[in-house]
Amino acid sequence: MRTHAHAKTTDHLGRYYTGRVISQLLVDSLPQHQRTPLLDLGAGEGSLSVAVSCKRDVLDLVTVDVDARAARVLKRELNKGGFSGTHRHIRQDALSVSLPTYISEELRVRPILAVCNPPFLVPKWRKQYGEIAEDVGFSGCLPAIKNTDAAILFLAQNLRVLEREGTVGIIVPDSLVCASKYLGFRRALVERYDVRQAIRLPRASFVGTDAQAHILVIAKRCPTSEEIVLSNFMSPHSEVQSISVDRDRAAQRLDYLYHASEITPDKPTLASVTIDLRRGSFNSAEVRTNPSFILHTTNISVDMRGNWYDFGKKSAPLLKTSPNSVFAETGDILIARVGRNAADKIIGIAGGSVAISDCLYRLRVKPQYRVKVMQALVSDSGRAWLQAHAHGVAASQISKVDLFRFPLVFCKPTRNRSSAY
Repeated sequence: MRTHAHAKTTDHLGRYYTGRVISQLLVDSLPQHQRTPLLDLGAGEGSLSVAVSCKRDVLDLVTVDVDARAARVLKRELNKGGFSGTHRHIRQDALSVSLPTYISEELRVRPILAVCNPPFLVPKWRKQYGEIAEDVGFSGCLPAIKNTDAAILFLAQNLRVLEREGTVGIIVPDSLVCASKYLGFRRALVERYDVRQAIRLPRASFVGTDAQAHILVIAKRCPTSEEIVLSNFMSPHSEVQSISVDRDRAAQRLDYLYHASEITPDKPTLASVTIDLRRGSFNSAEVRTNPSFILHTTNISVDMRGNWYDFGKKSAPLLKTSPNSVFAETGDILIARVGRNAADKIIGIAGGSVAISDCLYRLRVKPQYRVKVMQALVSDSGRAWLQAHAHGVAASQISKVDLFRFPLVFCKPTRNRSSAY
């Protein structure tokens, strides 16, 4: 198994432990069942189990974790939290295909409530994972199996184990909620199950990582509404913001920020004035090793945002270029494609020609719109739009499809810009 590259610290199972605030938020989002049998797959140190058992009337708790020390830690934490019900711990792989049968025999009843914070891993695919996905209707909608996130498998396993009408609250990485490769999965999810709520969490919500994550609350039944509640939890000191979005639109992205900033049909978009939009062609290794200058995101500071620059002195020919190499030329606008502060790395080319890395987009628009497009991109509303439409567990990135939908509200820039171009 491999962990995501954004990991700062993680245990050997790729787990990031849930803070108390996020645990309480998840618990508060669950339906009010009485005397609920509760399941926690991949329980770890029991943050979610303890949070639920302290606020709900939980008679039976079943925790599952392959880690040998989990049972001892769980017992201690549950005792500290005042849990008085029956706790059964199963030391087993949470993605065992036979787990639902084992739990049913252990409890003599299927759980009707589950909480889960799966590891942020892309596991090495095993044949039994296909059976788990197929049992809940996900097998035909997954991307390449070698790149399927563990969170989908943990969600599928929870749905297999739960009683009909049961509910799972699960923490998932941003990719499942926003990435285009999981669009088929999201469509299947909202068509087959009752997605009650999707909550965007602030970065750094988990110990050891600043990964972007969300909470999904899903009932094991057919959808009961044509709309899904999308929410945003900005910080422990702010109220949860919510909007309702119809299921078809929500499947595009189960993300509050994306839909809250949606454009209206009567506004022009970037696509209407674009001649060409393409990604740079030089990777990071080529940027480092080529003796000629290649413009990369590290060469663009936040202070350069919205200004036009002459690269005439840096346009020396590159060694070993191909016919497909991408160069930015006079009049082009460069937009950072990836990075936490990508929305602040937007500049124009006032002169010369410069090779660009694959972390940049080259935007070429109709000449009469160049200055106006730049103003729109670097305005306060433009910056907010770009941040809302970027996605990614670690470093955020924005897709060409989303950029084409950028609304062109031609406004004044936020501050005086260079008139070099």
